Amino acid sequence: MTSTTYLFLAVGAFAGGWLGTMAVRRFASRFGLVQSPNERSSHSRPTPQGGGLSIAVIAILAAAAIGAFEPSFLILAGLSTIVAAIGLADDVFELSPALRFPIQGIVLAALIGWALPLPDLLLPFGGTIGGWFLPPLVWLFALWWLNLFNFMDGIDGIAASQAVVMLVGALVLALTTDHTFLTAPLGTMALVTAAATGGFLVVNWSPARIFMGDAGSNALALLIFAICLGTVQKGLIGYPAWLILLSVFATDTTVALLRRTGRGERPWRAHRRHGYQQLARRFGHARVTVLYTAATALALLPLAIVAQHHPSIAWPLVGLTYLVLAILMFWAGSGDAAEHGP
Repeated sequence: MTSTTYLFLAVGAFAGGWLGTMAVRRFASRFGLVQSPNERSSHSRPTPQGGGLSIAVIAILAAAAIGAFEPSFLILAGLSTIVAAIGLADDVFELSPALRFPIQGIVLAALIGWALPLPDLLLPFGGTIGGWFLPPLVWLFALWWLNLFNFMDGIDGIAASQAVVMLVGALVLALTTDHTFLTAPLGTMALVTAAATGGFLVVNWSPARIFMGDAGSNALALLIFAICLGTVQKGLIGYPAWLILLSVFATDTTVALLRRTGRGERPWRAHRRHGYQQLARRFGHARVTVLYTAATALALLPLAIVAQHHPSIAWPLVGLTYLVLAILMFWAGSGDAAEHGP
């Protein structure tokens, strides 16, 4: 396909994401997709949710279309459909974690099987993790990633904007290794998913007219992780570069979890004390979303590129990145005992 074809593909996915989100917004109340303020939300009035369903549908259709030429992508389409359906059911009926987690675990195990064989994980101080020991480790991280992405979908635009930057960042990283990546199935998936998410973001930007919902956040998190696994498996992007690219969301949620658990709080209980939520009460949704997006695009992506092409300093960069972000999250109040701001 020519560059013009990819441009039309991106524009079409963007338009589909926007139009699909508007359609969900119009019919949200009819299908029980209106979220009232609760102990986790950062909003004060009932707002339609489930807009991320448009992202999921477009990405699933793209994976199915690619599957006509690359049959393994039919598996990705099926797995994305399952997590989106579970997320939609959770949006409407509020499923218990006891039901959601086992299904997520099975889906993620299948996703890792889809990406095998993965290259050995080279440890920073020597040695490797590979063979049968690596997939369970990746599975644990995948389960955490799927849920932390949902936790971070709490203020206007933040999850969608981060997803766009991560996916575009993955394209940039992979293209620095293989300039034909955009024409590969994984590159096309990243492009379409990023564009559809951008269309949703138009309606989700502060003040949000609709929220992403679990249907969208689950599917989007799965697709980002699938692209992560696929690019790692093909040697296009290494583990350290991906850890840096995903670090803003991973650090905020992990710091909040560790601090809350350390005080004896139930980790699964809803709250509004992530760093981004604490900051949003002081500075507003739009400013915090721009801050997190700029951090990933302007600081973390360049660091990931350096880590990708200079393996000798890749792990020190990972450690430094997470250390600095952890300090910043403590300063922001991630996981504090009390909410800050008005």
